[in-house]
Amino acid sequence: MASAITRIKAHVRDFRRKAYGPNIWSGNQKQRAILKDGQYNILKPKFPRRYLRYVKDSFTSLVDSEWKWTVQAMVLGFTGMWLLFALLWWLIAFVHKDLHDEHMPAKQAENGIMRHLYRSYFNEFYLGWTPCVLNIYGFHSCFLYSLETQSTIGYGSRAVTEECPEAIFLLCAQIIIGMIIDSFTVGVFLAKLMRPKLTAYTIQFSRNAVVCLQDGVFCLMMRVGDLRKNKLIGVSIKAFFIDSATTKEGEKLDPYETELRVQCDDAGGEPIFLWPVTVMHKINEDSPLYRYSSSDILNKKFEIVLMLDGTIESTGQGTNAITSYLSNEILWGQKFEKMIGYNKKLESFEVDFKCFDSVKTAYTPSCSPAEFDECKKDFYEKFGHNEDDQEKKEIITDNRKAPSRSETPPFPDIWV
Repeated sequence: MASAITRIKAHVRDFRRKAYGPNIWSGNQKQRAILKDGQYNILKPKFPRRYLRYVKDSFTSLVDSEWKWTVQAMVLGFTGMWLLFALLWWLIAFVHKDLHDEHMPAKQAENGIMRHLYRSYFNEFYLGWTPCVLNIYGFHSCFLYSLETQSTIGYGSRAVTEECPEAIFLLCAQIIIGMIIDSFTVGVFLAKLMRPKLTAYTIQFSRNAVVCLQDGVFCLMMRVGDLRKNKLIGVSIKAFFIDSATTKEGEKLDPYETELRVQCDDAGGEPIFLWPVTVMHKINEDSPLYRYSSSDILNKKFEIVLMLDGTIESTGQGTNAITSYLSNEILWGQKFEKMIGYNKKLESFEVDFKCFDSVKTAYTPSCSPAEFDECKKDFYEKFGHNEDDQEKKEIITDNRKAPSRSETPPFPDIWV
């Protein structure tokens, strides 16, 4: 048995490696707060009176719970209400003595109950026994009547008479409470089906993030795409850097969140999102990655969380997708391959999602952006060039053409 369980766990690990890549199953997996599929990797310990707090916010608790628990709660809720009202109907019949042998439905028919049902037509005087509810034999009949009343089935064989005011009041109360429970149930199921997490399955994030030079500036890049035909509207993309930090008083804050300024081309963090976009974070003096070199990226343990919010155009429903990248999932000196082209025959743009995670080598210094800026400053001071000299700047940092050693001016050997 133990060997079979071990084999099953091994198959699960192999499947996850194929699905999400081998890097995320390294030792850094312990430090991941957000899994690649957007699930939270956070365990909250038990706290006092937690179940009471869940019950107070029962709607949200049922929406957030798994389907099996929600369905079980609904089944228990409906069954409990049917049993509760069945007990109340039984008590009314018991107090009114409708369950005595001489007052059973068969005896009622012999004593003229059928004439009572049609007395409005024949104008006959009835001297027999009138129960609170017709055709009640015991608790089973009360349960069936409770079920028929709350679910508005109404088979017709059981009905309330004018004999008992408390029965009329209970009938009204059960109908109102049943409508409230039905509305609550429908609301919970609709909320579960319309959760942003469920609508985010077609949003795809690149498996890895890359670092390369873009217009002479170190940039962290991630790719985001949507598989739907209808585009998302009102898209907002945010990124966060999770690491440890130390205050001036010497207190260590772990984890510590820092928002990364991201943009998509020159559209900022709110692109049109017609096709897959590359989310770019410029690593400058304000970036927490400014002093990280290629070796630091591999040795440090941090996490970058990427979050997308938007609205589905066809339904107007909000959606939210989230993923994260560990330090060992960042590829230094790589850039994403082109995946958007124009089909002249169809006169339409085409997106090749096969190249969504494809990367290619980009000539990028292996030093940190801070060291790179210092080297550029020293170079300009030594050769007497202004940093705004576009021609010299293109010779040093052009990403579109690999600089050869003969063409490159004297510069520290920091190219990967």
